Amino acid sequence: MLVFKSIENIPKEERGYSVAIGNFDGMHLGHQSVIEIAREKSNNSFVGVVTFEPHPRQYFQKNQPIFRLMKSETRKRFLDSFGIDALFELPFDSSLANLSPRDFIETVLLERLNVKNIVVGPDFRFGKNRTGGVEDLVRICSKHNIIVKIIDKQKKDSVILSSTNVRDLLRAGDFKNAEKMLGHKWLIKGKVISGDKRGREIGFPTANMEVQDFMEIKFGVYAVKIEIEGYIYNGISNYGIRPTFDGEKLLLETYLFDFSKDIYGMDIVVSFVEFIRDEKRFDSVDELKKQIDLDIDKTIKILGS
Repeated sequence: MLVFKSIENIPKEERGYSVAIGNFDGMHLGHQSVIEIAREKSNNSFVGVVTFEPHPRQYFQKNQPIFRLMKSETRKRFLDSFGIDALFELPFDSSLANLSPRDFIETVLLERLNVKNIVVGPDFRFGKNRTGGVEDLVRICSKHNIIVKIIDKQKKDSVILSSTNVRDLLRAGDFKNAEKMLGHKWLIKGKVISGDKRGREIGFPTANMEVQDFMEIKFGVYAVKIEIEGYIYNGISNYGIRPTFDGEKLLLETYLFDFSKDIYGMDIVVSFVEFIRDEKRFDSVDELKKQIDLDIDKTIKILGS
């Protein structure tokens, strides 16, 4: 998959795509439907995705809690797996934010990308102050012979597929229903960092990752799957601040079953399967160890190993 982080100097041979446009935060089943329809409209030609970085809401609400379901790198990972030919990740800055709806279409989509087909969801907004809606998109594009397809709201088990609904499920610890809406497990991809070795000292060495730049989930213990260099392992993760050790920094600590390799500095993917329990402070390390043993037994039953 080709990745373009600017609309400047895009080669002519990389223009003329059928594109899906949106933020695609979480890459849920509704997003996947938009992309699949863009593929159908391409008539076996090139299929692209036009998205924005940072998320426009993040750009305008810099002081608000982080809400994103995934980092841009994780979004790219999913798009690549869907067989997209090109990703146009437009820098969302003041110049883009201040374009009128017409200028966005004529300057970005037509002049720079020369798109042939556009597919968006029903709530797509664009242009300065989000003044452009799907009706404006159809009206302006029709004057330039650009075909626009607006897909209906997508549902799963009568619930509307949306990033907001997925966030609500994750915050509640309902990862099973979140997975149904996403079409995949919610995951965190990152680099293993060196920790304080407390897990190793109590008999449960962990792979530690900093978690930032996306929404906070419920603090607690989770049954997880871990991908390392293409191999999948079972494990258990604690997402939180480790109150038993007076921790303050938010970390994801993952104990991999039957695993002893040195993976410091390596990128791993932790996929969340099921919430086990809330994070809590224990009166002693021995009490914590006993609870971890119980958590592991429960996780093994959940993961089937």
